[in-house]
Amino acid sequence: MSENPVRSAVRGDDLKTAVAASAARWIAEEGCDYATAKRRAVRELLGEAAGALGAMPDNALVESELRRYLRLFAADSQPAQLATLRRLALRWMRRLHEFNPHLVGAVLNGTATGHSGIHLNLYTDSAKDVEIFLLNQSQSFDVRDAGPNAETTQEVLEFLVRAPQDSGLDSAVGVTLSVMDPVALRVAPAGRAKDPDLHPVERAGRANVSMVERLLAETDPQGGGSTV
Repeated sequence: MSENPVRSAVRGDDLKTAVAASAARWIAEEGCDYATAKRRAVRELLGEAAGALGAMPDNALVESELRRYLRLFAADSQPAQLATLRRLALRWMRRLHEFNPHLVGAVLNGTATGHSGIHLNLYTDSAKDVEIFLLNQSQSFDVRDAGPNAETTQEVLEFLVRAPQDSGLDSAVGVTLSVMDPVALRVAPAGRAKDPDLHPVERAGRANVSMVERLLAETDPQGGGSTV
């Protein structure tokens, strides 16, 4: 069987970079998560090549390519979308203040797009208290298992909120609440962004209310006190 021509042309690190660039496009344009985007990118470039596993880039390389893609192709829209998502996240963090919310993921590190959801970690002893709070707010939600993070995560709550009009976001924005044991705050956050050009809060890996307020005040013309 002849070798895949794309794979013949690019090997090793170059192949991983090509897959990462393709995955970045899937994330930016379709809202895929990293794992799905990487699988689609491998299929797109290599088909069902037997050695595809060796071409799989790590998330750090995909994030780097995603930042490059956003600078090149979304500089006129992504910053405003990101700021809107951060303001929306801050509004929910203020509502959930009694559960010690921290912003994590793409909305924090600056790679969020119009397809992105908001991810908050809540550090509290009782997931049931969070459920009761949401019910009292008339906010419907789904509960899913914590999966591989069950040692520190009690449960995960998911719901949709309406996006602001003319924001460039999807009509409904997903909000994911990971309810975690307070002791998990003692562990350094995973997935810290390493780009030295980022704001310090963007590189932090997780951010509490005051940190997100600072980030908005220093990067968003509307500031951290604005609502969406």
